[in-house]
Amino acid sequence: MKPDIIIPYPARECSFTDPGPRPAFAVAYVRPETNTVLYERAILAGLRAHGKIIYCANLPATVFERDKILERHYPSQFRFARDPFGELSRYPEIRSRMEEHFCVRRDKARVLGSFDAMSQLGISEERLLETIVPESDYLGCWGQSFKRIAGAIIVNPNLPAIVLRHKPPANVFAVVVRCADCSDKFFDEVNEAIFREITSRSETPIIDGEKLDALVWWERIRRTYHLSANHVMTMLDMSDFVYTGDAASLAVTDTPLGRWLIEEGAISAEKLAFLKSWPLARRRSAGLVYLPTAARGMTLDQIRTLMKDL
Repeated sequence: MKPDIIIPYPARECSFTDPGPRPAFAVAYVRPETNTVLYERAILAGLRAHGKIIYCANLPATVFERDKILERHYPSQFRFARDPFGELSRYPEIRSRMEEHFCVRRDKARVLGSFDAMSQLGISEERLLETIVPESDYLGCWGQSFKRIAGAIIVNPNLPAIVLRHKPPANVFAVVVRCADCSDKFFDEVNEAIFREITSRSETPIIDGEKLDALVWWERIRRTYHLSANHVMTMLDMSDFVYTGDAASLAVTDTPLGRWLIEEGAISAEKLAFLKSWPLARRRSAGLVYLPTAARGMTLDQIRTLMKDL
């Protein structure tokens, strides 16, 4: 029950306050079903084309279960799946969007969390994930997903299958890359590089590529691998997947971006740790945001402003 750390994360990795150009970091990890050497090589090749690998580890399913990695990685999704009515009451913005999209009122609709849906509808974890529905029967908003199946609106239907796939003997290969150039295009360019490496080899097919063929490529590859899409998502991903010891993961306040935000006075350490567990937050100026995706396309200075506004 310990991670297999191949490249240890550097102690006190440089922050964004160090002299010189600001760096960029990204986290990539494979899904359990693609955790093979061939996929790992393809992902590493794409990452190395844009920076230096500073952390690399295999995380066995026993570590996921012991440390509740999925629960801390998807905290709001688990809350909505376990108590949909309570969370919809807490976040009226999401409730209104759901009612408008499905043309229903929450108190009149059959809304089920995905774990309850399995027993009440007799649907397996994999069927909840694999069932493809028309656009009118699917909604994604603020990090949550809703799918209408058998007349019921299922909240975060992919979650049970994700949990199932992370059971033993599964392993997850996680990597952190550091790039000296913190350009606006960094995350998109790295993602394209990995995508090209994977699709150039017949031995590394896109998972469910035929089923998801109607989607744009960056949506199709989400079942094959994950890559941080912005600086804030990288900060949160590092806290989930970077281990500094057998049982110690990197605190969000010790990530490069986390330390910089605290040093800049954009946010306190206590509030940053709180936001990691409660990523649905409200900006004083712009309403509800979902923290992992709120900073897409933002520069570090814009992220500093975002954090001050929460």
